[in-house]
Order: sequence, then structure tokens, then C-alpha cells
Amino acid sequence: MNCYLTARYKLLFSNLITEKKKRNNDIWNKKNINFKNNNFSKPDLGSKNNNSINSDLRLHEIADKIEYLLSTDGLSESAAQEYLSGHLESTLHIAVIFCKSLDRNQITVEFARRISTILAQIKNGKLKPDIIAFLGGQFNQTEISSASAGYIYFRYLSDKSKINLSGLNFIIEHSYSNFQDNLSILLISLENKYGCEAISRCHFTLISSDYHLIRISEIHKLSRRQSILTPLLRSGATWTYLFAAYPFCVSPDPTLAFLGRIRVLANELSVILVNLNGHLESNDFISKENFARLCETNRKLKIMLRKIFEQGSSINFTKNSLDIPLDYWEVLEQSLFQIHEVQIILAPLIDGKPIERINLIKARDIFMNALKDIKLTVDPDRPVDHNEWAFSAKELKFER
Repeated sequence: MNCYLTARYKLLFSNLITEKKKRNNDIWNKKNINFKNNNFSKPDLGSKNNNSINSDLRLHEIADKIEYLLSTDGLSESAAQEYLSGHLESTLHIAVIFCKSLDRNQITVEFARRISTILAQIKNGKLKPDIIAFLGGQFNQTEISSASAGYIYFRYLSDKSKINLSGLNFIIEHSYSNFQDNLSILLISLENKYGCEAISRCHFTLISSDYHLIRISEIHKLSRRQSILTPLLRSGATWTYLFAAYPFCVSPDPTLAFLGRIRVLANELSVILVNLNGHLESNDFISKENFARLCETNRKLKIMLRKIFEQGSSINFTKNSLDIPLDYWEVLEQSLFQIHEVQIILAPLIDGKPIERINLIKARDIFMNALKDIKLTVDPDRPVDHNEWAFSAKELKFER
């Protein structure tokens, strides 16, 4: 993997940053992490006065996997599935599931993985929330919301798998189609019921696909005003992440694995777009780190497209050959050209030179359209069929 991304993620993985103003170093130093056996001891963080609660990524568990996901080699290999173990104790513990948009009003494979991940943690006693909140609205009022569909799927799996949910409360928040507004409404609902002081002592476990949570954390670090976690920060609550392994990057099908990597790389670019939006709307600083991210991700996309071209021009196809539809190829080629144009417009930033606002707006609009096209077209996700519902329930039932 390229030096920039490797160093960037290793640094992110090794520095667990708290959103509290003061870190309790004694408790942090006592925390014992056994990398060989993946055994993690949990410090006592129950006190309100204990400010060492970690609200940033515990990414040492998935460091190697993310490096793998962003690599451009070994497209048909597999990687181990790893989850965040345990949770931090507090006055009230809320698990928040970020619900992915439905496909033809149906739960998708990626969305289902998020649901099964939290259920496996609950079943094994590693996660004991008081409340589970499903966040996700609908784009069309005639359709079911992703939050409602997620709740239905959650109850189906828990019932078939005989998972005890006694004592759990549920909240379905689907007032808006964006997570930041959903999270704000959720906090208002909790404050109305428990009071502001109680919410400041709450701990939130955020559940989503690993690449999505990494994006959330990166945006919070580099573009704080644009972060969807701002409502949590303002409330004084703490949070950690529970990672659901993105299933497509590690698919044995080389085409699905390839498209999964494209999706992860597009997710990387979203961090830059948010930073650029913040600069235009709130005069946020555009970090050189994000410009380096843009250059590196652009380079990786070029490599990915070259692989399509090389295999497409080959006469002898093997079982590991990529089968990329023509419209995917066209979208990726056009998007790559647009991203390169954005890179040229933003290049003066690296030398500290100003860029006219009209050019920044142009770069933002070009960038936004390129990412929109990639995300709408190049998504290997699909609805979970009836047999997979039954299989997931059976698999979870015998989870150990």
C-alpha cells in the first residue's frame, strides 16, 4: 500500500482521541491490549468525572483490514472479519444504527451486515445497550424508511435466533434523509425524556460499515463544523464505534471485490468534498492532508481503471477476470477525468497560494457530480433475498 495511506491510517489507528477536554492518562496507560489474541481489557469509566472515555476510533482491530481494502492488489483474496468488542459504561447507553438506503424497498446485503453485527454483540454479551436507535429516512414518502425496515429485520433476526431483548427500548428516527438531522432529532427526544444533564452522561455506540465510520471520524477530525457528530459533541456525551465489515471488498468474486474497492475509494474522496464545502460555507481550512488524500486516491483510481482496460483487451479470460459493465467503465472514466480537473484547480493550496472563490465553487460542483455518479452507478450492494434472510437467522442462532 502507498506510504501516505499506510502512515495515515496507522497513525489514526494508534492514536485513540477523546472528545473530552481532559485525558486521564493513568487509566489509558493501564489499558491492556493483547494484539496476538485480540483480548481487550476494559477500564472502569463509569464515573462522570472520569474524562478518559474514548470517543474516537479503536481502529487497531481493523488497521490491517482497511489497508487491505484500499490496496490495488489481490482483488480476489479474503480478509478476516473483525468487530469492536465491548462498550464503555455510562448512565445510559444508546446504540445507534446508521441505516443504509433501501434497494427497491428492500434491505441490502451491506445493511443486513450492520444489523447482524450488533445482534451478534448483544447475543455474546459484549454489548448491553439500554436503547437501540435506528436512523434513516426515506427519499419518497410512499416508500418505507430505511430505519423502519432495519427495525423489522432486526426483530426478525432476533426472534429467529432466540436472542433475549428484554429491557431494551427502541427508537425509530426517520424524520429526515440525512444522518446529522436524524441524530439531532434523536438527541432532542432523549433530552425531553431524560433531561439535558442525563444526556451529557450518556454513551453512544455508533454502528455502521467500517469504511463509513472511518469517514465519519475523519470528517470530525478535519472538518469539525461539517461533522454529523457535532450534536453529540455539544451535548457532552461520549461515543465509540462498532464496525460492520464491508462485505464486498473481500468477496471471492473478483468483480464484486473490484467494485467494492472503488466504493471505498469514493468514500475517501467524500472526506475531501466535505472539507471543500466547509471552506466555502464556513471558511474552514482546507488541509494539505486532504489534498494529499485527493492525489493518492486519484492515483489508485487510475490503477483500478487500468486493470479494467488491461483485462478488457485480453483475449484469454480466466476465472479471476473482471466483468465490468460498459456503463460502469464510462462513469469511472469520466469521473476520473473530473477528479483530475479538481486536483489541478486545488493544486495552488499546497504552496499556500489563494484560489479565487469562483474556481473553488467550480471545483466543488465538479467534484460533487463525479462522486454522485460513482456512488449511484458503482455499488455492488443488492437486496437480501428470502433464502438469505433465513440463512442469516440460522447463522446468528449458532453464533459463538
